[in-house]
Amino acid sequence: MDNNKILTLPQITDQDVGGKASGLAALERLGLNVPPAFVIVGASESQMPFDLEAQYQALGGGPVAVRSSALGEDGEDSSFAGQYETILDVEGMDALKDAIAQCVRSLASERATAYQAAQAAPLEVSMCVVVQRMVKARSAGVLFTADPVTGRHDRLVIDAVEGLGEALVSGEQTPDHYVLDTGNQLVQQELVGESPILAEPEIKALAEGARDAAAKMDSLLDMEWAIDESGELFWLQARPITTLGSDLNELDTPIPDDHVITRCNVGEMMPGAVCPLTFSVQGRAIEHGMQHMHTQYGNRPAITNEWTQINLFYGHMFINMTGGMESSRFVSINTADSMGQSLCGRPVPELKTPDNLAPVWRRWYGTYKFVRYVFRAQKELTEFENRFRHAYIPYTDSSVSMFEEIDRYMPWICETNEVHLRSSALSGVMEGVVQGMVTGGSQPADGDQQAEAARLLAGASDVESAVMVDRLDNVLDAIAEHPDAVSAFQKVEAAAALDWLQSERAGAAALRFRDFLALHGHRSIRELCLREAGWVDEPEKLIVTMQASVAARLQGSYKPRSVERVDIKSLSRGLRFMLPLAHSAIRRREHTKSLLVLVTHRLKRAYRHLADLLVKEGHLPEPDLIFFFTHDELRDFVAAPFAGWVTRAQQRRQALSFQERLEFSDVYVGKPEPLVWEPPTDQKEGELSGRPVSRGVVEGTARVALTIQQAAALQPGEILIAPITDIGWTPYFSLIAGLATDVGSAVSHGAVIAREYGLPAVVNLRQATKTFQTGDRVRLDADRGVLLKIG
Repeated sequence: MDNNKILTLPQITDQDVGGKASGLAALERLGLNVPPAFVIVGASESQMPFDLEAQYQALGGGPVAVRSSALGEDGEDSSFAGQYETILDVEGMDALKDAIAQCVRSLASERATAYQAAQAAPLEVSMCVVVQRMVKARSAGVLFTADPVTGRHDRLVIDAVEGLGEALVSGEQTPDHYVLDTGNQLVQQELVGESPILAEPEIKALAEGARDAAAKMDSLLDMEWAIDESGELFWLQARPITTLGSDLNELDTPIPDDHVITRCNVGEMMPGAVCPLTFSVQGRAIEHGMQHMHTQYGNRPAITNEWTQINLFYGHMFINMTGGMESSRFVSINTADSMGQSLCGRPVPELKTPDNLAPVWRRWYGTYKFVRYVFRAQKELTEFENRFRHAYIPYTDSSVSMFEEIDRYMPWICETNEVHLRSSALSGVMEGVVQGMVTGGSQPADGDQQAEAARLLAGASDVESAVMVDRLDNVLDAIAEHPDAVSAFQKVEAAAALDWLQSERAGAAALRFRDFLALHGHRSIRELCLREAGWVDEPEKLIVTMQASVAARLQGSYKPRSVERVDIKSLSRGLRFMLPLAHSAIRRREHTKSLLVLVTHRLKRAYRHLADLLVKEGHLPEPDLIFFFTHDELRDFVAAPFAGWVTRAQQRRQALSFQERLEFSDVYVGKPEPLVWEPPTDQKEGELSGRPVSRGVVEGTARVALTIQQAAALQPGEILIAPITDIGWTPYFSLIAGLATDVGSAVSHGAVIAREYGLPAVVNLRQATKTFQTGDRVRLDADRGVLLKIG
């Protein structure tokens, strides 16, 4: 580096002059309007460049901005934003020299050195200084070519204040906030005053200039700008946005604009965003199973690699209801209303039955094929299990051969989905018949009728999920009865509690826990996500929930599971015949769900072994990155490892943290937009209506838990309000007084277990986790399907 040398912006080519100077030079080369400036390369506090005054006069000799441009600052990995000095309105040579010295000294400031030390790969940093003609700003601000809060690459954000932008950066002034879509249309606007600071042409000019710069620089940009009194736009700074990952829509699937999609059902199976590997495996397997259904009765000629019934947007999986309705052209009993009820628990007005229906005779023939399809569920399951019991994944010592073994196993997860969807279809038919008998054929069922149907269906015995609850309760009972329950299990860290439970000191509890993991260790929270290890591999996650249940037992507030047995003899002749068939179908559906989780569990372990091999071979820096490849990408990566794929995986993992924050409505037409939540206006304040799935009325304190980790704070007798629950939440059901969820149906995990415990439960409340807060006094009326704030 040629220290103390001055370069003007046009003179900067490939010299290392720091991020700010390089960014300004790049903007000027792109033709954007940049105030004249020069940079002091390798600036020194004690010695100023010999031509400093001449260069200052060339800028006009008036007020200038003096900004740090340290080497390593504003780079792609670290921005160093705000760590070094910027001095505005500097005028005169003495003031200029003082400002330059101040920038140089900031290199060794406490905040800058602390930031530098915190970086993953600290760099040697030296200081260059930019001197730039001041803009007498009427308005100024910052612009991001992607939303730095939501991580969305399809949003451009502008913050504007009156006067200098320093008031915005320092936090002294609240800005106008503008959000634009990819077509530069305003989608959100928050104004400080009665009128906007920026006029529409100014917003358009800012957006167009920034998008052009970002495209040509091939980077997401954080930019500073100013508009002077005459209305001229100047660009003051451009640096890469370093806090975002890959595009949240990178792996989105195509969809026609008129297709109706839903998060219902699949949102229970796959709550939240999923990693790329999970979607490429589970999403493809579910799509395969759905297409297989349509080849059996819906006139689909073959299973293809198209995405016809499963979609991915922003990392979240959706069911394409319009794609599913394609079979209704050939099956008379498949209607838009029946699909809406089946998936969403309600009619979906946006969903229409296709106009081009097959002839009546063909639709009746399709109905016969559908009935034959569902009633072959037990035969197909028996044949499948005879083969599946011998299906394991051999482990090898090389990544290439290990991937080949995983690849050979992939047809099993597709076939398991075929079996599970067939069982689910039969269960859905039988449950619909039971509800129809309860309602006398009236549609839709009212709250009392829904609750009565749920009560009858809850009488199924030997349902696998309920059996698992009984076995876990046996473990918890043994722990609570042990004299060391408090000191060795309840009041210690999860790791210490696990050590005790797996030792001889725990006595019968240790034996029961070992047997429980042998039978149900493949289950877990978010159990179909490949990134989420089963309980047998990460038992500490289960221990945390068990500690809460043991506490309830020790406090005397434990509520044993109680199931109201249905008196079959008291029912109508039709229900006496149909209800046992429905119970059998429910047992079969839960069993095939467990098989699907078991197949997934074997794949989870195999992928983890593959990840360890890739780390050992030096191709991955850490095992977790394997979940941010798709299965097909892994095939290519294993065959020819490439560092660019590792970088992409790291960016996708960063993107997932943004995707996980996004929430969606239950139904969309075309591509979905994440929710910007506002309180509903079509209902009473503090009251929500949903679907009752387990009868009863209870009043108590609300506990809003968005994650299972937050649920660890549950106190006995509280009413749990959650987005959705899966098998991992089971231990808390002995603690709570009632359950309310944003999504769900009569066959959701939470609904099934709530009925097993005799807990009032209402699902599909949609906005319960946002309408209510922990500590609210609420009444959960699961006879009517209402959650009401009472204090």
